[in-house]
Amino acid sequence: MKSNPQKAKTRRSLRASLIMMVFLSWVLPVVVSVGAAGWYLFSSLTEQAGSTLHVNAQSALELVDTRLAGAVASSRKASYIPTIRNAWRQYQQDGNRVVLYDSVSQMLYQQYKYDEKFLNTIVTFDALPEDSIYVTNTTSGGTTEGIRKYDRFIRPQALALSAELGTSVAFLEQEGHLFMVRNLVDADYRPFAVIVMELNSEQVFREITELPGAESAVLSLNGAQLCLCGTPLPCRLQDISAGVSVCIQADGLQASLAVSAKRVQADYTVCFSAVTVPPGLRQQKAFALFTLALVALFTLPLMALILRFLTSKVNRPVQALMDAADAITAGHFGTEVDTAALTSREMETLGENFNHMSRTLQNQFEHIYKEELALRDARIMALQSQINPHFLNNTLEIINWEARLNGDLKVCRMMESLSTMLCAAMDRKHRPLVHLSEELMYVDAYLYIINERLGKRLTVIRAIDDSLLDAYVPRLILQPILENAVEHGITPTQKGTIALRAYRQTHWMVLEVENDGLTTPEDLEKIRALLTDDPAPADERSASLGIRNVHQRLRILYGAESGLSVNITKNNCTLFSMKINLSQSGQD
Repeated sequence: MKSNPQKAKTRRSLRASLIMMVFLSWVLPVVVSVGAAGWYLFSSLTEQAGSTLHVNAQSALELVDTRLAGAVASSRKASYIPTIRNAWRQYQQDGNRVVLYDSVSQMLYQQYKYDEKFLNTIVTFDALPEDSIYVTNTTSGGTTEGIRKYDRFIRPQALALSAELGTSVAFLEQEGHLFMVRNLVDADYRPFAVIVMELNSEQVFREITELPGAESAVLSLNGAQLCLCGTPLPCRLQDISAGVSVCIQADGLQASLAVSAKRVQADYTVCFSAVTVPPGLRQQKAFALFTLALVALFTLPLMALILRFLTSKVNRPVQALMDAADAITAGHFGTEVDTAALTSREMETLGENFNHMSRTLQNQFEHIYKEELALRDARIMALQSQINPHFLNNTLEIINWEARLNGDLKVCRMMESLSTMLCAAMDRKHRPLVHLSEELMYVDAYLYIINERLGKRLTVIRAIDDSLLDAYVPRLILQPILENAVEHGITPTQKGTIALRAYRQTHWMVLEVENDGLTTPEDLEKIRALLTDDPAPADERSASLGIRNVHQRLRILYGAESGLSVNITKNNCTLFSMKINLSQSGQD
């Protein structure tokens, strides 16, 4: 019963099977046990860290809410204290901007210069939108950068909000700066100015950024979103629920805690979201990795010992037998293995039996090969002998025709060409193979004779790779194809073009003969019917006999991949093609 080669290729090797068994019976249980223990400890620490984070987030929300309420209350002082309102009334009467600026600046300095909740405090009057009066809290880290952000981005938005803001507060964010905006109103609650206060984020929201293991945090005030640390989170903080919630985000040994908090007040809604990796989780990850590394460290020596035993006792002897079998498959009959290198009694017996089988196979192959060579030479000689009389008869007819018409020296040249062809046909040295350059000499002799008949009406195009001139080809392999091209492609119209090509294609030499004569599909089928191994009919024409013999000689010499093929090109030309194996004995 034959084995399935495709199934054999998919079978696992003996070495791989043994490694798999060791892995499943020892390595995998240890790894699973260690992983389960680590996961249990990891989960416990994660839950504990989540509870702690919930308490810290609740405390942070309350402290931030308290500071925001204080900031809103501080902003109201600008309306409750009549200094700015009185200064504006005085300005409306006398138009003195210097007095207005001094009065407002003094009030802002006294009330907000050292308030750590604010970095900058700016007042802009509705009637003077291009002029701003401000004070910077340099002790808390305030800079004029906030003033520039206000002048460029916030002031147009604040003045636009003034009409619909009333007595409420609004929050605007610009490139990491958070501003609180409210109107200053007169006794009739009509806005006459806006006060914009840049919040000190590091002071007001510091408990959020100080959450244990905080990696990123985002705050939202009335929809104005500010990234406190890390990278901005892709979420809408307005959509979270009120209160504090903690969510565990785990990905293998990577774990983090996501916390969100929200509180709604009369003047504002504050909410924040943060992602934290508590230090305990980092330590647990490091511990788990260290444990797995120890398991791997103890596993490697055992795996190495098994592999060494398997390689020396099983894999290496089997590989030696496989290499010897591959060598025999490649044609190196008689290949033997060194039985002394086979390290077990069973393998040594296999090696001895293999060597005996290889020697027997070599003897049988040499006997069959010698018989095949004798048969092949006999068939080649028989095929070649069929070509000689047919071509000789055709050539003599042409010479007689020329001699009757002309008493010219051309006859001498034609006789020389005929002599060359006769020498090739008789082959006194009995050479089945000749150099391509010699074969082209026979082609030139034949074409000279044909050219004398057709003259300029025959055009011959050559494309020969010079590197192939020393390669061996079967003797008189091109002349029958050229004869067929002349008789069937050129003679019917008494004019035409023949192209002769030789080029390299990997380890093959390709010879092509192409003529522009008209070949119908029916003619093509008849020609292809000739290219078989069936005996030739008794009334076979010379040209047909020639291409049949060329095809059979090629198949005998080079196998089924060679032979003669015929096709119609896209230009409606007839193309004969043959392949010569360059890697066989006698080739380059």
